[in-house]
Amino acid sequence: MTTTVTEFMESRTLSTSGGRGSGRRIFHVSGLGNPGLVYDILGTGGLPRKFQSHPDFPGLLARDFSIALVPGHTDLWRVEWTYEQTSSGSPQTPPDTPPEVGPPEVLPNEVTYVEETAEIRAEFVTAYRRGTSSQPLSYPSEGTPTTDEDEVGGQPIDKAGVPISIQRNIQEFTLTETVNEPELDRYRDFRFCRNSSIFRGFGIGTVLYRGASVRRTGVDVYQVAHSFVEDSDFHLQQSPFVDQEGRPFVSNDHATKVYWIQPFMVTKNLDRLSLNF
Repeated sequence: MTTTVTEFMESRTLSTSGGRGSGRRIFHVSGLGNPGLVYDILGTGGLPRKFQSHPDFPGLLARDFSIALVPGHTDLWRVEWTYEQTSSGSPQTPPDTPPEVGPPEVLPNEVTYVEETAEIRAEFVTAYRRGTSSQPLSYPSEGTPTTDEDEVGGQPIDKAGVPISIQRNIQEFTLTETVNEPELDRYRDFRFCRNSSIFRGFGIGTVLYRGASVRRTGVDVYQVAHSFVEDSDFHLQQSPFVDQEGRPFVSNDHATKVYWIQPFMVTKNLDRLSLNF
């Protein structure tokens, strides 16, 4: 049986709400036995496809559709498309030569959309040395000590080998992406790795990947929340040189030598966590 597509021209409507335009078009498709076959011909025979411009107002793009069997028929289907405006301003009237319109920016909760949240705060850490303008801390390159005796430098602040608490500024941020299928093995491999290249504008070695939280939100749709923490001190910890009994060597009421310890030695390209970043 021949497939025919008929548009009801009187169904073409245009409305605005909150300064944004929307529209509607209705079609009848005959000659197909199930809605899956109707879906397969979207974008052909005069039926719109997703993100295609409205024929009268190119500023409106096809967003959603419905397919329903016309009552009393077995092969006649009603297809309704709704159009939405994807930028501010009034819906445009067609120019002499209609421009090609590609997909707009991905909207929240659509697959590939990435939401970013951040918390800028400080925490207390124990330290034996503090950086000053005259005695700065001596960081190893990219926060990775090359030996067990990379000295911290800086100004002594401990009391007879007992460290004190100082402020460390950090930024915690979460990237939540919407995907069809989470890559759990990849997320596990990246746990507690620091960035081997600049990531989200932060320097090499300063961003730590803590892991991911996965939540199913629909059929083959998941939200994956990736957790990171940025630390301009490269997540390094200070450790004094100690004797056989574990007590720091002390001179002039301060630990004589203090070395850098890096708990997170493995670095990876965090951009490879997801193609959406």
